[in-house]
Amino acid sequence: MKYKILLVSVLFCFSLAVDAQFQRGPVIISPEILSDNAVTFKINAPEATAVNVVGNWMENPFAGAGMTKDSDGIWSFTTEPLTPDFYQYSFQVNGVTAIDPSNVKVCRDGSRFTNYFVLPGDQSNLYKVKDVPHGTVSKVWYDSPTLGMKRRMYVYTPAGYEGSTEKFPVLYLLHGMGGDEDAWSSVGAAENIMDNIIAKGLAKPIIVVMPNGNYNQSAAQNVLPANTNFMANYDENAGKFEESLVKDIIPFIDSNYRTYTDSKNRAIAGLSMGGGQATYAGLTNIDKFDWIGSFSGAFVIWPNVRPAPGVNDLNMDAVENIVFPGLDSGVNSKIKLMYLAIGTDDPLIDPQRKFKDWLDDNNIQFENIETPGYAHVWSLWRMNLVEFGSQLFK
Repeated sequence: MKYKILLVSVLFCFSLAVDAQFQRGPVIISPEILSDNAVTFKINAPEATAVNVVGNWMENPFAGAGMTKDSDGIWSFTTEPLTPDFYQYSFQVNGVTAIDPSNVKVCRDGSRFTNYFVLPGDQSNLYKVKDVPHGTVSKVWYDSPTLGMKRRMYVYTPAGYEGSTEKFPVLYLLHGMGGDEDAWSSVGAAENIMDNIIAKGLAKPIIVVMPNGNYNQSAAQNVLPANTNFMANYDENAGKFEESLVKDIIPFIDSNYRTYTDSKNRAIAGLSMGGGQATYAGLTNIDKFDWIGSFSGAFVIWPNVRPAPGVNDLNMDAVENIVFPGLDSGVNSKIKLMYLAIGTDDPLIDPQRKFKDWLDDNNIQFENIETPGYAHVWSLWRMNLVEFGSQLFK
C-alpha cells in the first residue's frame, strides 16, 4: 500500500511540475465585471508595443481603445459603466486581431470570431443559459434540388419535444450577410432566448429553423471549404435562396418534424440580408406565411430594385411592378403580423422608410419599430427576436 501511495505522490508532483513548466505568465481574470458595471480587460503580452481592446459598446469600435501596460507586461483597460447587454470584443496586439485567451466564451459570425460576456439585467438575462427547461439544437443536412447541393441548417425544438406527440408552429429565422446557419445560435443566442421566453410564458413553444441564407454555400465555411464570396453574381441570383426555402426547406421540415403545416402556424423573420429575404419570401408567398419579421432588413437585395450596383436605395417603380406586383390592402386579411424593425442610426433606414411609406400609401398594415440610438447591430436584433417571438401564433 505504501508503494501505491508513494507512486501517486510522485505522479501528482510530476503533474504539478508539468503544469508549472507550461504555464504562461500569471493567472488573469478577463473580463472582470466590477460592482458599478464597468468592465476590466487584461492580456499578458510583455513583448507587444501596442494593444487595443475593440468592443461593440464603443462609439467607434473599429478604432478601439488603447490599453495600458504594467511592469509585468500585462495590458489592461477599464470601461465606463455599461448598461446590461450581450457584449462582444477582441484585442488588437501590434495591429493583429486576437481573442482573449482568458475568456473561453467565443462566438462566430461568418469569418469573424469575438469573445463575449453578458452583463446581467432584465433584458440581457434572456440571452443567458438559465435554470429553465432547455430545447435541443440539431445540425441537419437536407437535399436542395433548387440550389443543386446538399445543405445544412440548425433546427431548434422546444423542451419536451422528444417525449411528446404534439405538433408545433415553426419560425424560419434567417441570418445576415457574412453569416451562416450558425450565426443566430452562436451570436444571436437564439436557443437561450427561446428557452427563456417560453419558460416565462412570453412565447408559445415553437420549432425554429435556422438555414444558411447564402445561395452558393452548402454549409458554414468552418465546416466545408466554401465559396466565401457570397455576393458573387448575387444580383442575377437574387431570390434563389427564398425559392429554395419554399421548395426544399419547408417540405423537409414538415416531413421530418411534427409541425402544423398551415400558414397561420408558420412565420419567417431575419436580420439585415435575412430581413430582406424574409420580407421578400413572405410577401411573395402569402399562402405560406401569416407572420413576417424584418430586423434592420436589407431590402436593397431584392431583385432589380437597386438604382445602380452597390447603391443602398430602392427603385420604388421596381418594388411595385416587379418585386411585389399586385400587392395591396387585400393582404391585410391574410397576414397576421408584418413586423418591420430598425435602429434610427442604421444606414439602411432611408430605403426602409421608403418601403414603409409605400406600404402606407397602399393601406398595407405593418408594425413599425424604430429604436433610437441603435445602428446595424446584434444588440438590437436580439431584442427584436424577443419582441417578435413573443407575439407569434397568438
